[in-house]
Amino acid sequence: MNSAISARRRPKTGTMTRIVLLISFFILVGRLIFIIPGAIEHHQQKQATPEPVTLSTSETR
Repeated sequence: MNSAISARRRPKTGTMTRIVLLISFFILVGRLIFIIPGAIEHHQQKQATPEPVTLSTSETR
């Protein structure tokens, strides 16, 4: 009788695992979609502004 009960529980556990993984996947994809526009804008701003030139101490002497 014990094996009959455990056989019934296995599909539910597998289903719950799949549901949790699916929800996690949707959260991950949603975060990536939310962040991509900001990352692109940041990258474009970084390319547009020239880097400041720093002089080392050996060049100033």
